[in-house]
Amino acid sequence: MILTPYNASLNNILEKDANFLPLSRADETRLMELIPEDDGIYLTLKDNLYTEYVYVENQCGTLVVTRGVDSDAKRFPRGTCVFFETSLPVIKWLICNHQCCDGPCPCEAVTVAGVVSPPALVGHSWDGSAIFKGDTPMVFGVTGMPSWMTADWSANHVHLTGTPTAPGLWTVSIAATNCNGDGVAVQTLTVAVTT
Repeated sequence: MILTPYNASLNNILEKDANFLPLSRADETRLMELIPEDDGIYLTLKDNLYTEYVYVENQCGTLVVTRGVDSDAKRFPRGTCVFFETSLPVIKWLICNHQCCDGPCPCEAVTVAGVVSPPALVGHSWDGSAIFKGDTPMVFGVTGMPSWMTADWSANHVHLTGTPTAPGLWTVSIAATNCNGDGVAVQTLTVAVTT
């Protein structure tokens, strides 16, 4: 699976039962160049009301779209954002396919070690984090981030940053796994933003 940035927008309405993405010729060409033959990428469709995950695969030079992956297929208007993010389907794929050793793995499984989530104020920079125990390298996935938040990670630490643009309450889930194969450790971080 491809884990590469991609951003575009729908150039026409996407009906609930459609099995293609109405992208501009340039955006479709970029996507085709991004995905090697017999490989694919999970993309997120998002407008003001709905989010849907789709899997786009390059089958013999044709983009084949699987709608409603871990989400329901929705009707989206022209201009809907289409992008790659570390979504729930991506996390599941990484967990199922991540292997870094042959035979029984001698590494210590990932466990949670704690989160830091201070209160946040609109218009002021904010930092939060999640730490995991266990052998590295680890593979991380983050879901539920608001649009103003970004995530980066190294070793056993996920760092979340951003400047809130509106008050609200967000729940962010951070998942981690490694080659031990004993599953995934998940920590939830709640961000309360006030004015």
